[in-house]
Amino acid sequence: MSVWGISGFCWGLVSFFIFGSLQAYPSVGSVVTQLFVFDSLSFFLTLLVFLLGVCAIFFNSSELSVETRIYLVVSLGFSVLCFLINHSMLFWCFYELSMLPLLYLIFRDSPYSERFLAGWYFSGYLLLTSLPLLLVLIYLSYINGSCLLLSWHYSTSESWLLGALAFIFFTKVPLCPFHTWLPIVHAEATSVVSTFLSGYIMKLGIVGVFRFCGTSINGEFFFYLALCCLMGIGFLVVASSELDGKRWLALLSLAHILVPFIGLFVCGWSSESLIFLFSLGHGLGAGLVFGLLWQYYSITNTRNWVLLKSGVGGTSALGLMSLSLLSLCSFPPTVQFFSEVFILSMSSHVLFLLGFWICYLFLGGIVPLVLCGHVLLRVEAYENDTSISFRFGAYLLLYIIWCYFLIIVF
Repeated sequence: MSVWGISGFCWGLVSFFIFGSLQAYPSVGSVVTQLFVFDSLSFFLTLLVFLLGVCAIFFNSSELSVETRIYLVVSLGFSVLCFLINHSMLFWCFYELSMLPLLYLIFRDSPYSERFLAGWYFSGYLLLTSLPLLLVLIYLSYINGSCLLLSWHYSTSESWLLGALAFIFFTKVPLCPFHTWLPIVHAEATSVVSTFLSGYIMKLGIVGVFRFCGTSINGEFFFYLALCCLMGIGFLVVASSELDGKRWLALLSLAHILVPFIGLFVCGWSSESLIFLFSLGHGLGAGLVFGLLWQYYSITNTRNWVLLKSGVGGTSALGLMSLSLLSLCSFPPTVQFFSEVFILSMSSHVLFLLGFWICYLFLGGIVPLVLCGHVLLRVEAYENDTSISFRFGAYLLLYIIWCYFLIIVF
């Protein structure tokens, strides 16, 4: 089958499942059908896929081959289905199929020498957890007598199984101690693949935890959450000395991705909208900075922050650089800022989490700000605005508008 056939099949499958479900099964409410769930999780993450994926492909079509664009579209399509699906077996299929095209593109398109090592790291974590995940989902479907997730009921005797399932999804996010593959893969992948990995692939693990294990995230997970928080602070400290732009952003993402899990631990399902609103903002912010690195790598042929400043020239470029880096600080009025303030207020009664928030907000803000100051001071580039092309400028500007002003819509 040609790549055009794969793309057509993928989006045909998306349309068939969504519209077929709406026609074949009467709606239980206004948002739930037999095969699909239309809730805040699916809304915000599907919106993220369209904002992130469509713009990345449309504005950078000249940088991507036709085959690459089609594989990216396939990944986007299966991700949308994964966010919406209410069927355990179909969830597993779409979950794995959304990542396989990106794994293939790491081997196929990456120009870096260690791409095979990165690909094997990624495929190892992907494949080693796929079979256990499938077996657990089959067992849970069997004991509940249905593959529809909303009809499942868990007993206390199954808590160990839900804990094991949660840890399988933690490897996909990834959380500590399963995080080692992410900086390696980001460093060796192409910029567009890194954008998709950090933008929405990391969110697939969050979807799995919320869909299957959300009710089991309780006090028993506190010690693991505490370990992840300590490691998150460590990631921010390591990021402060990292010069490779893509590794630097991967380390920041490992710390930022803890926020939805803290929100689930302290708020439960009562505040899922704000938790996934943070995921939307994080995906847009990561896509914005990866797009910025993509542009300046093509100008300077380096990802080193010390040398990257040679590609910054003109007021437009300086403005885009500043706003991009500030989006990583959850600088108001970004979407992440409001979500973090709410989750902080809800978790402030837990002394350990309050200490984590103090360190997280300080280091998470100071690391991008110091880097922003370093890049902007004593700029050595020629003083004109041609360092940012119109195409890339529009691409980054759209992300900036969504990062800073999307909160007005909600």
